[in-house]
Amino acid sequence: MKRKVIQTCIFPVALASVLTTTSFAQSAEIVPVSAKDVEVVPISYQIKHWSEVFIDQLSKDYDVKDVFDGKNLNSTIEVKDFQNLVRVVLDKDYDGSPDSLSREAVVHELMKIWADKTGKNLDEIAIIEMLIYTDLSQVDEKYQQSVVIAYMKNIARGRGGGIFDPKTGVTYGELAALIYNTAQVVTKENQANVQPVAENKFETRGTYEIKDDKVVFNFELVNHYKETKELMFGSGQQFELTITDEKGNEVYRYSDGKFFTLALIMKTINPGESIKWQDEWDMKDKDGNKLTSGKYKAKIEIMVVQEEEKEKIDESELTTEIEFELGVDEKNNIVDSKSVKNL
Repeated sequence: MKRKVIQTCIFPVALASVLTTTSFAQSAEIVPVSAKDVEVVPISYQIKHWSEVFIDQLSKDYDVKDVFDGKNLNSTIEVKDFQNLVRVVLDKDYDGSPDSLSREAVVHELMKIWADKTGKNLDEIAIIEMLIYTDLSQVDEKYQQSVVIAYMKNIARGRGGGIFDPKTGVTYGELAALIYNTAQVVTKENQANVQPVAENKFETRGTYEIKDDKVVFNFELVNHYKETKELMFGSGQQFELTITDEKGNEVYRYSDGKFFTLALIMKTINPGESIKWQDEWDMKDKDGNKLTSGKYKAKIEIMVVQEEEKEKIDESELTTEIEFELGVDEKNNIVDSKSVKNL
């Protein structure tokens, strides 16, 4: 894995710093529960384990009971529990697994998920050159970029004392901290990328996902006015969605071959609320040929009838474009190309 490097100075305090939030490590002031000290009992009865704060935080928003109940928090995780927790907290469609259950491999897998969820490329991220861990040289070269980025993002900060311990298996307590920290960073970075929207306007938003060999588009028209708005549609067709390839050729149009009721339809949107739609593209062009790879652009137009006696809505508020790229993974499945790059 290629790495970009930012030169920086080494300060002793960097290695001695202690995070306010424990990350992938046990606090020096807390005595961990060990397998030889206590019997394995439901987690609700184990107390004073450093990782319980992370499990409690996860439990507020997610159902993580199946992963942690009855587990010794100091025992090495099982692959199925890693996969289940990732699906519950980070990515409901996750179907991967780490190369192993070692600390270096698990951190690498989580950084791949972080990169996918935030639109980053691990190989293109510049990393710091400093002795963050005294045993960094023991980390497999394949994982070093991810381990350093995880340190920079406060997702994983080692065992303390400048030790990462890359080959040791991840425990259930450590998994709780890693997943919680990853989720926090993903949420924070995605929120930072959302541009504030001015009041007194509409906004068309759209997202997509690859599911069941189709591209599924979810989109909505949001009311950013302070008052309720009523919109009129001229027929049963309330939107148009067209997809073009990188040469500009149209490969799909939602309305092709469809018939719509010819009747005026009124829709009411309260302040801050939206009207939502969904459409699916089976990845075939207009001749019925399956398209397995390439760059595409989807244009979504909300077909509101502009009434003369009402304030005119700018066309830019009623349209949005989504650019995406299809690729084929190692199992010959059609996927978002971002996933292919992170395999």
